[in-house]
Amino acid sequence: MKEWKEFENNEITHSMAHYLMAIHELHRKQGYARVTDVARELDITPGSASVSIKALKVRGWVEEDHNRFLKLGTEGERLAHEIQVNNRLFVQFLSEVLGLTETQAHIDACKVEHLVSTETRNKMMAFMHFIHEDRKPVKEFIKAWKEHQFHCPGPTDCQLCDEGEKCVIGEGHAHAHKG
Repeated sequence: MKEWKEFENNEITHSMAHYLMAIHELHRKQGYARVTDVARELDITPGSASVSIKALKVRGWVEEDHNRFLKLGTEGERLAHEIQVNNRLFVQFLSEVLGLTETQAHIDACKVEHLVSTETRNKMMAFMHFIHEDRKPVKEFIKAWKEHQFHCPGPTDCQLCDEGEKCVIGEGHAHAHKG
């Protein structure tokens, strides 16, 4: 199983994603971004921001003019937009479908927004559009999901847990989890 190595092939790191998003957001809010603005936005030191932004400039994702104003390059703009869409999509999925609180949905979306493939994003987007359709079978599915009470069958009978291993939900295996 070598799928785990795909993580290392990811185009962008969690930190890089936040720098791109900060620059994007600063341009949206105030029309410009400087290293000090990015540092303030991310609550880090200007020195740390400068070092990280330098790496983004090397990749061509961020450009800096002679007045030291930052802007996203074409690829940086594309990445920032994809991450923003992924974040919104995951927050919506986690809160509306899985029923997580908005806070937890934002925390978890932040963890994966830069990691998912285009294929996964597109399939999730199609699913979210599907569940928002005003059709009786869709509404019935969503209603059934929200009413569903999950009872863990225990690790020996679970299709997801490894046989004989400890249940990830907890001891007792009778935890009810509402969809």
